[in-house]
Amino acid sequence: MAEELQPLLDKIRTEGLAKANAEADAIAARAKAGAKAVLDKAEADAAAIRDQAEADAAQLRARSEESLRQAARDVMLKVGRDVQAALERILLAEVSTALSDPAALARCIEGAVSAGIAAGGVVQVPPEAAKAVADTVLASAAAGAAGKDGFRVEAADGVSSGFRVFVENGRVEHDFTAEAVSAALAAAVRPALAAVVFGKRD
Repeated sequence: MAEELQPLLDKIRTEGLAKANAEADAIAARAKAGAKAVLDKAEADAAAIRDQAEADAAQLRARSEESLRQAARDVMLKVGRDVQAALERILLAEVSTALSDPAALARCIEGAVSAGIAAGGVVQVPPEAAKAVADTVLASAAAGAAGKDGFRVEAADGVSSGFRVFVENGRVEHDFTAEAVSAALAAAVRPALAAVVFGKRD
């Protein structure tokens, strides 16, 4: 009886082992496939993270470079404004000094009279210089000729240095005050100043 059962037992054992081995192989294959899927996803995630990090770094670099360029522009503009302001202060001080001398002021007015700018008009000068300037200018030949047309020198509280000329009953004004002259000089040198500060012409 035992001999008759032995082949059956052997068959059951063999089939069981084969089935177990097949199931083990299937489990291993599924595990391997699952591990590969996990690894592939991890690599894809890592690549996406790396790409995003590179993109973020590029954006940060671009923003940083733009911020630096903007800061450099701001500094250059501030330097330009500061230099321009310093130049205007120097010009105003120098022109004010030059036009505060009654003799120099008289020569400037005589030039305006000779050029016909002040003929028949009123020249306003600083109150403290009015008498000296009037005496000097009206004593000159050019001023004398203009004086026949109603040319006169008068003191004006609004003029601290330099002079203003009013003609055609005050409708036309020529401003030769220190402020006006220094502003005109500053405008004239501004392109050259921009070339020095910024390396280019306006």
